[in-house]
Amino acid sequence: MSGAIAVLGAGGFVGARLLEMSVLAGRTDIVPIVRAFRSVARVANLGMSHRLGDASQPESLERALAGCEVVVNLTTGDPADILRTTQNIYHAAVASGARLLIHLSSATVYGQVEQPGLADDAPPQLDHWMPYAREKGLAENFLRDRMAEGQITIVVLRPGLIWGPRSPWVIRPAVELVGGSAYLVGDGGGICNLIYVDNLIRSIDAVVAHPQPVSGFYNVADDETTTWREYYAALATGLGVDAATVHTVPADRYRTGLGGLAEELKKLPPYQWLKYRLSPETKSAIKLRLRLAFGRDRPAQTDGNASPDVTRDMWHLQTTRCPLPTSKFRATFGHRNPSSFASGLAASLAWLRFTGFDQNNLQDNHGRRGAP
Repeated sequence: MSGAIAVLGAGGFVGARLLEMSVLAGRTDIVPIVRAFRSVARVANLGMSHRLGDASQPESLERALAGCEVVVNLTTGDPADILRTTQNIYHAAVASGARLLIHLSSATVYGQVEQPGLADDAPPQLDHWMPYAREKGLAENFLRDRMAEGQITIVVLRPGLIWGPRSPWVIRPAVELVGGSAYLVGDGGGICNLIYVDNLIRSIDAVVAHPQPVSGFYNVADDETTTWREYYAALATGLGVDAATVHTVPADRYRTGLGGLAEELKKLPPYQWLKYRLSPETKSAIKLRLRLAFGRDRPAQTDGNASPDVTRDMWHLQTTRCPLPTSKFRATFGHRNPSSFASGLAASLAWLRFTGFDQNNLQDNHGRRGAP
């Protein structure tokens, strides 16, 4: 299949949207690769033919990449596996004869971004407190060394928070806004480094379409610079929520709460081991039972405004001071984002309404705010 584009992690949020956009555009050169056929459920309606390939098994992956000129790595998983998975994907791409590897990294490798104009190829922060950020940084450094070898062109894209329909960065704020537990750190003036999912996919398309892509690291983001206050206010307005109900938490230092403790527990090896071995149905059943159990023990809210669960991840994200520059990507690949913040917001709100998300429904199913 000459000229084919292999998409690893095709069953995930970004991968699924990439497949949808490809089908709508009439493309036939996309080869979705998943670790197990259960990952196909989200995009089964598209009728695409998937290949099985496990990034933890290089031989399996090399067979799955046969005949593909481009490899797009969108895989997610246990942070402890990120470096090893990246190494396997690189070696399999080289062995299969691919000409280009596009690797999705993350802006989290730079922490809170405290200085403007940070160079795209600046080294990542390897002492970051977040395991995900550290491992993404190690994967970047591995690929940096491989770029010097020149066996294959390697383009590392570094997006911020990928938002849009089905994104956790839409679902989570929406649930918290309607449930009364949303919060802003300080005055909400921190930079919300957003990239709309369709803009990210168009960025990937621009790299693939370039006649001579240049190996390197490239920040990608939406054109508009949005603060967390602006993002939450826009979502609140669209959801019919009074933005004045959003809590404010101190910005001077992070204070661990119940939500933060829960997030820390999720990073422990036993949790990660279970997370990637239980079926989605089993995980959903466990989460439902936990919500019901905690819901019975939690005092009813009489003011319609639940206490926020401040997590370390969110506190640090909201205290990001500067946006990552994206001029290098635009200059290299001549790309412009087709989706604005307004159009992305409209699509996200329309999706929330389509799924049945509304204030009354959420109140009925998540504690009935203000009810005895």
